[in-house]
Amino acid sequence: MSYTLEDFKADHDLDQKTIDERKEQLLEEMRLYELKEARKQQDVTQKQLAERMGVSQKRVSSLESGDVDKTEIRTLRRYLDAIGGRLQVNAIMPDGRTLQLV
Repeated sequence: MSYTLEDFKADHDLDQKTIDERKEQLLEEMRLYELKEARKQQDVTQKQLAERMGVSQKRVSSLESGDVDKTEIRTLRRYLDAIGGRLQVNAIMPDGRTLQLV
C-alpha cells in the first residue's frame, strides 16, 4: 500500500487553508532572500545601502527580514535605486493583459 499526499495531510492535520498559508510564508521568504541576494551581488553592505537610502543599517536589516508585501513602494524603490536596480510593478488582468503600474 502506498502512502499518498492525502494520507500525509491527514496524518499531519493539514487542511488546504494551512497549506496555502505556509505556501505564502515560503514565497515571502523567497522574496526576502532574492532582495538580500540582489544587494550582495552588487557588493553593497547593509551599512552602505543604508547610507545611500538615508536610513539606518537597522532599517535595511529590518526590510530584508521583514514583510516585503507590507513595505511601501517608495521604500522598495529607494532600496533598488541604491543598488542600481529599478522597481517595476505590474498587474495581470483576468483577460491576460498586463498593466505596468510603476
